Parts: sequence; C-alpha cells; structure tokens
Amino acid sequence: MVRTACFLIALCIFSVIASAQDDPLAWFPLQVGSHWVYEHEAKSGDRNRPDVDRWTSEETITGWVTIPEGLVVLRAVKELGSTPQRTVKVIKPDGQLGFVQEPNYNRGLNRPPAPYLVRENCVYLIRGGWDSQTQQLLPQYRKYLMEATVSPDFCFPLRMGEEWGVKFDTPWRVEPARNNVESFLPPEYAGAIHIVSDHFGSGGLEDVWFQKGIGVVGEHYIHSGTYEEHTTKLVSH
Repeated sequence: MVRTACFLIALCIFSVIASAQDDPLAWFPLQVGSHWVYEHEAKSGDRNRPDVDRWTSEETITGWVTIPEGLVVLRAVKELGSTPQRTVKVIKPDGQLGFVQEPNYNRGLNRPPAPYLVRENCVYLIRGGWDSQTQQLLPQYRKYLMEATVSPDFCFPLRMGEEWGVKFDTPWRVEPARNNVESFLPPEYAGAIHIVSDHFGSGGLEDVWFQKGIGVVGEHYIHSGTYEEHTTKLVSH
C-alpha cells in the first residue's frame, strides 16, 4: 500500500514537471504588460558597401483572447527614437560614390506586430491570419491550422535535436550555433538556445536565440541570393 502511494506521488510529481517543461508560458513570458526592447540593423544592396538601416523597437503584450483554437496573445510593436532613416548609396555630381540618409523609410520586421497563438505546447505568429474586429482567426488561417500546413514559431521544450514545422512552410530545428554567428549577443545570453530554419522565405537562413523565461534575445537573417541581412538583439526587458 505504501509502495503504491509512493508510486502515485512520484507519478504526479513527474507529470507536473513534464507539464511545466511543455508549458509555453513557462518558457515565454507572454503575460499582459511584458515588454522587450530590441536594436535592429538591416543591410542590403552591395554586400561590400551595403545600404545600412538601424533602429530600435519596443514590443509589448497588450491583451489575451481565448478562442477555440487556443490563446491569442495581442502585441503592439513601435519604433523608438528619431524618424526612420537608412543610409543609401548615391552618385554625387562629380561622378563619385557617396552616402546619404534617406528619411521616412518604411522598414519591415522579421517578427511583425501580429498576435501570437498559444496552442498546446507551441506558439504561432499569426501572420495575416487574425481579424481584430471579430477577434477570431480568419477562415483560411484556421483551415491551415487544422490541416497542420502552417508552422509554429516555437514548440516547447526546446532541446537539442528537436524539430517542428512544415517542410514546405518554415521548418525549425534546435542545433549548435555556427561559426560564432551569435557573437553580436550580449554576454548574458551566451548560453541561449539556438533555433534555425534554412527555408525562411525564398532562399533565406534565419537564426533565432531563445532564453527560457525571457523569450527571443537575438535573431539573424541572411538571404543567399540578392544580398539582404538583418540582425536583432535584445537590449532590455
């Protein structure tokens, strides 16, 4: 009897631990009010003398909506500081190459200000699939979700060798970082978990670094065809 009771207690403890390991909110603090400030650098054009764009953004969790498909986490993303500008190449009147600041430049983000969907042990960034008026998923996105043809951004727990996602969408895997590409990260995130997709868009390679209890601490995107490179690092949270 005592042995049976001990077994049941151990089983309960194991279940609680396993549940905590799989719980997205134990990994990713998506509570209302959570916020992150990121620095961005984008390069494009000539790989040797690229156009360079730098800016800072702030991401804040603004609300939760419970729907049949899971928990929708609403986000607001805004740029901080001065008017958007980027450095671009120009040909000066004397025929020489020069550089100027291009104002009012509308820049993109690897992680646009769409809501997250927390579904089972995974988190999806709902790119173009959320109706803010009705507070529901759009029918087409719901169809993709039910057919498992849209990839989650994260599935927990994040362990070396884990893989998830759809091959023809965005497959992800956890693996060691390559060639010190994470050197731009602050020292406190040197042990962050490295997630990679080599099918990010058309010919793009996306590296993401994730710290449990904090979230995304760094991202690096590079396009293997026409030169395009984007680096993001967390500066405060």
